[in-house]
Amino acid sequence: MVLVTGASGFLGGELVKQLVAQGESVRIIRRASSSLTHLQSIIHQLDIVEADILDIPSLENACEGVEKIYHCAAVIGYDSSYYNAMYKCNIEGTANVVNVALSKNIQKLIHVSSIAAIGGKPNELITEETKWEKNEWTTHYGITKMLAEREIWRGIQEGLVAAIVNPGIIVGIGHEHKSTMRIFKNIQQQKMPFYTNGINGFIAVEDVANLCIQLMNSDVNAARFIAIEGNYSFKTYFNSIATALQVSPPKRALNKTLGNFFLLLDYLASLFTNRKRGLTKENMTVSMEAFTYSNEKIKQQFNYTFQPLQEKINQIAQQLTSYERSNS
Repeated sequence: MVLVTGASGFLGGELVKQLVAQGESVRIIRRASSSLTHLQSIIHQLDIVEADILDIPSLENACEGVEKIYHCAAVIGYDSSYYNAMYKCNIEGTANVVNVALSKNIQKLIHVSSIAAIGGKPNELITEETKWEKNEWTTHYGITKMLAEREIWRGIQEGLVAAIVNPGIIVGIGHEHKSTMRIFKNIQQQKMPFYTNGINGFIAVEDVANLCIQLMNSDVNAARFIAIEGNYSFKTYFNSIATALQVSPPKRALNKTLGNFFLLLDYLASLFTNRKRGLTKENMTVSMEAFTYSNEKIKQQFNYTFQPLQEKINQIAQQLTSYERSNS
C-alpha cells in the first residue's frame, strides 16, 4: 500500500492516476473540504481516508499498513494572504509526515519540493548543489519549501529512506483556476498583452509524476533531483501557447515601471473584489529574471527522456479547444 498526500491537487492527482494504472494499491488522504472530481474515473479503486497532515492522530491512522509515502501536499502562494497557511502546511505538515513515517517504519518517502527551494541567482546555472541563500529573488514559498526539505534531511539523519524531487514550473491540464489553464485562457481571449523577459525551468505534469514513481522504485536514498524538461523564456512559452491556439501572442515586454503600475491595479482590484492577488511583487520579480537550471542529474540517473514543452502545449491547446466545442 502506498499513501499519497495532496491527491486533491494538480500533481498529486496525476500521480495517483499513474500509480493506479500500474496496479498499485493506493490510499489517499483528504480533508472534508477537498474535491476529488478529477479522480472520479478511478475513485472506486482508491482507499480514501479523511485526514490532515496537520492533525497527527489522523495522519497516524492513515499510515496504518502503508509501506511507502508520496508527499505532495503543499500550499502554493505569492500573496501575503497565503503566508500563514503556507508556512504551517509546508513546514509543520512535512515535519509531521516525517515523524509519522519514522514511527511507522515506512520503507521510503518521496518528497515533492520545488526549484524555488534551491535558491540561486539569475544568469548562473543552478544545480542540486547550489548553496541556498536569501536574496532579493527569494519568495516566501521558496523559504517554506527549503525549510520543508530540511525536515526531510532531518528524517534521513534519523534513519528515514527518502528522496526529493524539485520540479520546475509544472505544465498540464488542471482545474480552470490553476495557473496553466488561466494563462492559456488569457492568451486565447487576448487578455495578456504583455510578456516578461525572464527565463525559468518547465516540465510536463506527467513527467514529474513518472519521475517520482521511478525514484520510489529505485534504490536512491538521501538525494535531491531537479526535474525540468528545459529552460525557456516566458516570451517563448507565451508565443508557443498562442501558436497552438492560433491567436496573436503577447506583443509588449513588461518593464519594471509598467509592472509596478499593474501591481497597483491588481492590488486595488483584489481590495474591492475580495479575490486573491493574481500579480504580486514576488512573482513579478522572479518572472523578470533569467533563472536557468540543470537537469543532468535526473537524466543520468534514469536515462530519462522528457516530453518536449511544445508537445505538451499542443496537447493542452487541443484539449481546451475540444472542450469548448463540446460545450458550445
